Amino acid sequence: MIPQETVEEIKRTLDIVEVVEDFVPLKKKGKSWIGLCPFHVDNTPSMYVTPSMNLYKCFSCGASGDAIKFVQEKEGKSYVEALKYLAAKYGIKIVEKKRSPEEEEKHKRRESIFVTMNYAKDYFMRMMQTSDEGKSLGLGYFKNRKFNGDTINTFDLGYSLDSWDSLEKDATQKGYTIEALELAGLRSENEKGRKYDRFRGRVMFPIHDLSGRVIAFGARTLKKDGKPKYLNSPETEIYHKSDALYGIYQSKDAIRVKDRCYLVEGYTDVISLHQAGIKNVVASSGTALTEGQIKQIKRFTNNVTAVFDGDAAGLKAAIRGVDMLLQQGLNVRVVRLPEGEDPDSYCDTLGGEKFAEFLKKEETDFILFTARLYSEEAKNDPLNKAEKIREVLKSIAVIPDTIQQEIFIKECADVFDISVESLINNLNEIKQREIERIEKEKNRARRPYENPTGGSVGNSVASIPPPMSPSDIPSDMPPPMDMPPPAIEPDTHFSPEFIDAQPPTLPPLGEEHEKANKKQDSSNPKGKFVKLGIHEEEFIRILLLYGDQYVDENVGYIYEYLFNELGSMMLEDEFCQQILVDYKNETAMGEIPSLQHFKERYSSENDLRNLNRITNTGGHQPSVEWFKRHRIVIPNKDENLGRLAYNSLLHYKMTYLTDLIDKCHDGLTKAEKNMDDEKMMEALHLMTLLTQQRKDIANQLGITIKL
Repeated sequence: MIPQETVEEIKRTLDIVEVVEDFVPLKKKGKSWIGLCPFHVDNTPSMYVTPSMNLYKCFSCGASGDAIKFVQEKEGKSYVEALKYLAAKYGIKIVEKKRSPEEEEKHKRRESIFVTMNYAKDYFMRMMQTSDEGKSLGLGYFKNRKFNGDTINTFDLGYSLDSWDSLEKDATQKGYTIEALELAGLRSENEKGRKYDRFRGRVMFPIHDLSGRVIAFGARTLKKDGKPKYLNSPETEIYHKSDALYGIYQSKDAIRVKDRCYLVEGYTDVISLHQAGIKNVVASSGTALTEGQIKQIKRFTNNVTAVFDGDAAGLKAAIRGVDMLLQQGLNVRVVRLPEGEDPDSYCDTLGGEKFAEFLKKEETDFILFTARLYSEEAKNDPLNKAEKIREVLKSIAVIPDTIQQEIFIKECADVFDISVESLINNLNEIKQREIERIEKEKNRARRPYENPTGGSVGNSVASIPPPMSPSDIPSDMPPPMDMPPPAIEPDTHFSPEFIDAQPPTLPPLGEEHEKANKKQDSSNPKGKFVKLGIHEEEFIRILLLYGDQYVDENVGYIYEYLFNELGSMMLEDEFCQQILVDYKNETAMGEIPSLQHFKERYSSENDLRNLNRITNTGGHQPSVEWFKRHRIVIPNKDENLGRLAYNSLLHYKMTYLTDLIDKCHDGLTKAEKNMDDEKMMEALHLMTLLTQQRKDIANQLGITIKL
């Protein structure tokens, strides 16, 4: 484990501008630096880097964090790996401290699995290249596939002998234990209790993580009657199938450079295209894509081209698996190969250059591709056509970008020869049903401890992490077509024509909140964020004082509940945000920091004063008049912990919604002056939704508000 003092030295030494500029060119703008965000397709600079806060934030896609998180997300590294990267960059020596006995045991077990998997990879390669069976069958198979020596070495291809225990015998002779082989998933057991090598008589495809370590194997039988045809490693401490993509290690640099990822189905498809010069390719290994796999792709690009085999049955199955890509905000295009071809065979037929040209020429936007395919299939069957239209609308419904939705709706209307209005109505019905379904699931999964008005922490608005989207819309379900996009951050505008996008400035750090008792213009945004800041400080107070308190197995620790409710949102107050980042970093390393930890760390007079104010350990309490003036009631520290965290988040959300409503009101005023009826209706519609949400929260808190 990296000692905390070393972590602190890394954080003190690094310059976030220097770190980010290793990957993205930046330009100075005021006290910040701006550049193109590397986490989405960014045509105009939308990422701000603020050295004084050691934070970056993209005001388009929402990516944010400190320098360590930037390296994690950009390079696909773990927290510890990112720290080691930064330490090497700044010449800081890391001497890892001793772990607890439990941590040491887990670390040794994981390292044992990695070492064993690396041994197995080398063993399978050696058997293929030196044994008669391996050279005849394994190497013969790959040569028949026209894989050259460089390609075989790049992907560490090998062969497992057709023997019950050849791997076990070789491993134990070299000092590896049976336990290590079993932990690595290299040994199996039948119903009679007999143990044997899991992989026998198969060509071996090692599966690597982003760092290039072997975490699992895929294996293909060479026997005509061999079952199953493909056999994968079981889940282990280092291998989780839902998070693994075949070829991601070999392709990640090419994906980043090309800003596109080709998605195919099988191992040999990846290898053939890579050998042909198309290196930005990965495989889902014949399974439906998972969120974990998509997150790996998103680290390097937002553009995915799915290459579909030509047969109709496989094509329809592949189409159903693409919706998750759309849901995660990726730009998805597809290429359909000729009947009877797969990427491996067709690339071999055309050659690398012509196949690359074919991909560029034939790729089509996924929605239009699907619409045309379904329209052709159902052209003489009205009922089938209606069903196919609904299938396409379901895919459009999960796209987060409402502008893209509108474009696709218009183009699909032409393809299906149906009115845009009809498609929009059906799309909104689909979204509403999905919202209702998700809400029902939320209600079934309510958390066990009660809130002040009955029910549980997990129900209704309280289960939505701030900031809340209009109409309680889930983050993966865009709003109806006639609504503007939901707010993502307090300083994000709903629509540039009628809401001011400039975030208000914050009061100086350490300023006592009683100073805000002075009469303020209600239109002054600074006053609004002073109120929001109070709830941010209350959030941090609960985190510092009670974050290490365990509630139960459903809720976990208080800090886990708070992090889950807050989501990826950044706090407006710099000092609170820094505590939040540091707290997350500590928990990521397996430590739950105490208040004393922060008092020792934030040792300056100003920092200690801020800590004392936030935790109420310095004798300061917000005045009663402040509560009366702004209708803010902060829970006392002697309340039930569940109720304390619950109330704090509800107050925070209510204040946040009040600010959004004020912004909508300003937008309405601007629209009235400009005599823009469309924007007036838009603002009124949004104000109605937000006001209802605020009313729902007020009812839960037992607060009467003026509407």
